[in-house]
Amino acid sequence: MEELNGVTIYWLISIGLLVGFIIDLIMIKRGVGMIANLLCGAASSVVIGVIAISFTVYAPLIFAAIGAIALLFLVNVFSIHVVEAADAQSLDS
Repeated sequence: MEELNGVTIYWLISIGLLVGFIIDLIMIKRGVGMIANLLCGAASSVVIGVIAISFTVYAPLIFAAIGAIALLFLVNVFSIHVVEAADAQSLDS
């Protein structure tokens, strides 16, 4: 079983950053942006991974990746965007 140490936290952060980067590539210019995707991916991966390790779940790194994907999906889909002034003018015409 996996134990919570520095190497595991490093892998959790790395998995979260990778998931955040891939989600940002998929979303292109929609969603919350690259920095927010990277930070949310890393944070959610660490939190879900630590929870999975504390419950002694099999393969906590995989659960951390799946949880980061789910959280980033929700964050990007339900983010609010303000229409820029140039777009608003073209919509009024």
